[in-house]
Amino acid sequence: MMKKLTPRLILLAGVTLIATSANAQTSEHTVNVTVRPSQTVEQRVADEVKAHELKKAAEEKLAAEEAARIAETSPKALLASTRIIYVYSQTDFFEEVQLQNALRKRQEFDTWQMAIVDGWQKHEMADVIINIDRPLFTYTFTYQITNRSNGIVLATGKVTAFDGNDAAPKLAQRIIEDIKVARGESKAKK
Repeated sequence: MMKKLTPRLILLAGVTLIATSANAQTSEHTVNVTVRPSQTVEQRVADEVKAHELKKAAEEKLAAEEAARIAETSPKALLASTRIIYVYSQTDFFEEVQLQNALRKRQEFDTWQMAIVDGWQKHEMADVIINIDRPLFTYTFTYQITNRSNGIVLATGKVTAFDGNDAAPKLAQRIIEDIKVARGESKAKK
């Protein structure tokens, strides 16, 4: 019985092999050939000059866009465009409301039409966050003005005061001075 199956298996394998190779040879390939007339030297030079000019114009446009993007994120420009402020105190020796009140008393605050938001839930509405801190065992109150949307530090400074009541007007004055310098209304102090 084994002798009868072997020729049949060989025949079946041979037929399968022939059918497979026949399919592989019958597929068609389309080749498109485009014939263009040769360019003159003047045409080639003109095309190269045009390509160079287009590339240069694209690079200049890209550079201008990059410069505009950088200018928008410069600390000075961001601080100058500040309208809404959120105050946060990292020390128990200073309450946020002390600086909020001191800033509201400043004439520039009204002139620039600035506003203060209160409460951590509303801090996302602010343009900048002013962080107040007082290192332990010192009379130094530090502040850091940070752009809320991108975290860029816009200004920092410190004042020396006995307590938060004394520090608040001094901090407000320094912060307003930083904003004035950014707006070009005052020169930076050295």
